[in-house]
Amino acid sequence: MHVLAACVFEEAGSVDHALELLRETPIASSGSFALFDTARAVLLDISPEGIFEVPEVVPGTWLRTNHFLTPAPSVHEKSWLYQPDSGQRFAFLQDRIARTRPQSADELVGQLITGPGEPAVTCNPDPAKEFGQRWASLATITLDPARRTARILDGTPAEHDSRPWFELQC
Repeated sequence: MHVLAACVFEEAGSVDHALELLRETPIASSGSFALFDTARAVLLDISPEGIFEVPEVVPGTWLRTNHFLTPAPSVHEKSWLYQPDSGQRFAFLQDRIARTRPQSADELVGQLITGPGEPAVTCNPDPAKEFGQRWASLATITLDPARRTARILDGTPAEHDSRPWFELQC
């Protein structure tokens, strides 16, 4: 997936061109790509089953947790590895965003912060847990297709106002 991503980012001049490249490539592993240009954005589930566009949860907003979001690739997914946590996080965020639709990327980041009793969208590692259960949110990323930018925070959504954001211009 990393080599494929590098090729797509190097070669594609648009989302449509990226999709064309992806559909021409034999796929032997699985992943997820978020692609955008000034006219269009897509979130993709990619697997040997094919390339599938993930629907928006509300217009202009896509969500991704750790599981496939389209039916065909989810059939062969290692659900024991990600579920039920990933599905619970996705459902929680989908509901939260549908009820209080964010008007900006900053508002969306604020909705990603979770607390006790809520699915762990913002994960802080617990050293007391066994290996494989010490989940941590490592980065927070917002994409602005119209401005062709990606804002990246080296940290969790809860750290959005205490750590610097880095902005990349495409």
